[in-house]
Amino acid sequence: MLSLRSLGAGAVAACAIALGSGTAAADTPTSPPANAQLKSFVCQKAVDPPARAISVQAVMRPVTGTSKMQMKFDLMRQTQAHPRFSVVRGKGLGSWLTPSDPTLGQRAGDVWIVTHPVVDLAAPATYKFRVTFRWVGAQGQTLATAVQPTSTCYQPELRADLYVKSLTANPITSGPGTGQWAYVAEIANRGLTGAAPVEVDFADGGSAPLSATLASVGPKSTARQRFVAPACVPGATLTVTVDPKQANDEYNFANNVLTMACPAPSTG
Repeated sequence: MLSLRSLGAGAVAACAIALGSGTAAADTPTSPPANAQLKSFVCQKAVDPPARAISVQAVMRPVTGTSKMQMKFDLMRQTQAHPRFSVVRGKGLGSWLTPSDPTLGQRAGDVWIVTHPVVDLAAPATYKFRVTFRWVGAQGQTLATAVQPTSTCYQPELRADLYVKSLTANPITSGPGTGQWAYVAEIANRGLTGAAPVEVDFADGGSAPLSATLASVGPKSTARQRFVAPACVPGATLTVTVDPKQANDEYNFANNVLTMACPAPSTG
């Protein structure tokens, strides 16, 4: 589910400029694009989701006979799983906005400017606005409409994603720890940002759990953590947990635990 915050109609930065009927001639209803413009498009990428943003400024001028001007901002999203752009729901999205001054648009020189930002965008995904302009006459009839899309805004997922890739268990036959087993956990980071420091916990269902800390796990890389503990009982459950306190900013904590049965030692 998409997580986003549209600043909405109540927080949209809006500027209504009434220049007076004598300062400019109104365009005809047959050419509404001249009365509808999109400017100041912003696509802000960030590691922290609340800082990811898309924004556009819409500028609207009246056509002949305008009694009321309206705008509607639709946010569209495209993902790898859903390659067709679809409408995203959110506060201030998909609903008609009107100027705070109900008379704005009734003079030929009026200008209505609305800046609409949406933040806290989920990633990875591509976004764009579809802005609809509508001019309404004195009898409530639609005089003209115009629809303009913005450029696209790709939001990559930049955070780390730690997970336990594998766990091996083998007896120690010489040197320190002889007679015990070595449990080696391979910790991977499939994200685009490194994680540091990284706590790794090991439990065999019998003896006291062990904890160790990796200095870091770089982006798109792996690191190994070795634990020395008594031999596990065949059939016992071994559990490795990476970042158990969720101290690192990850985008997926659901894969931070690996559980497996005590294996027979490898012979290789």
